[in-house]
Amino acid sequence: MIKRILKILLIMLVSIISMAVLFVITLQIFEYRPKDETVLLIENNLEAIDSNYVNPANSIKIMTFNIGYASLSETEDFVMDGGEKGRMDDKASVEANLEGIGNIITDSNANIYLLQEIDYKSSRSYNTLQYDYISNLVNMPVTLGYNYRCIFVPFPFDITQMMGTVNSGIVTATEYYVEDATRIQLPGSFSWPLRLANLKRCAVITRLPILGTDQYLVIINVHLSAYDDGTMRIQEIEALQSMMQSEYELGNYVIVGGDFNQTFPNAYTEKEDGTYEYLFELKDPSFWQAFGLDDEWFVENDWQFANDVTNPTCRLLHQPLDTVNDENNQYYAIDGFIVSENVEIQSVNTRDEGFKYSDHNPVELIIKLKP
Repeated sequence: MIKRILKILLIMLVSIISMAVLFVITLQIFEYRPKDETVLLIENNLEAIDSNYVNPANSIKIMTFNIGYASLSETEDFVMDGGEKGRMDDKASVEANLEGIGNIITDSNANIYLLQEIDYKSSRSYNTLQYDYISNLVNMPVTLGYNYRCIFVPFPFDITQMMGTVNSGIVTATEYYVEDATRIQLPGSFSWPLRLANLKRCAVITRLPILGTDQYLVIINVHLSAYDDGTMRIQEIEALQSMMQSEYELGNYVIVGGDFNQTFPNAYTEKEDGTYEYLFELKDPSFWQAFGLDDEWFVENDWQFANDVTNPTCRLLHQPLDTVNDENNQYYAIDGFIVSENVEIQSVNTRDEGFKYSDHNPVELIIKLKP
């Protein structure tokens, strides 16, 4: 009898191990392996005529907004931030968030939108067609660069909360004619097998011809790493610096915007021991830390930071938003822009949307190209 029980247990153990190995092999086979550079499709593009080019005489409004795949609203927490959930409770809630996000985008009336965490047929957002929704909403040239594609993300381990199939990326939309758009793979990755079900971070570069010149307004949309030890974020910034400087040295105007997952220089001070003191105080040492974005290279090369710390741009999802006692909420200043010295910053504003539909607030920048 005992031998029979042991045999059954052994068979069960071997079966579980075999299934796990088979699952990892499947993830390996279907792993998203983007090229270093990928030319992106530009939908709804305009004619290459003067009236559709960037007019240097006019101011330009740009919004960056991480929409949190319309699933990280005020009612939600997230397992990677210390919460429990991996998805919303139902599709109707995602659709309601997406509609609210759409209203914010429409109300901004920006000339250029840089959006992050846009899902397309992802299980975690109930297969909502978020890219299609936004493309139809803005009704302007738009492009999508994927940074997260996985046949099945087996996390969190609660089967009712697993993310499942994920297709997600960053979207750039502009009212101007787009000459080209390119997805640039950023360096750094998690070790195997974690990388199989993780993000492949990228930058999306769009080039917009400037009226009356042979120059371009180069827009770089980014969503940098979050849950690493800081090493990958440094590698990504260094790669970003290289592409920014290369474009600037070609005589172009360069604007980088997005979710940097690092605290902007005007929102932290670095202490002598190498630790950080944040404008939005880290309330618990166990909380996720948005390391300080080192400004040394940018200052030395005359790049400008454009962000607004009047309001936080992001909240931690260790719990749903506490609308009664704000002291229980953890905030960050990680979204904004970096622009070349030939760009005049006219204003920058973090919109206080109360984190109602996303765990991020949008940031709006108004600029003008210097002669």
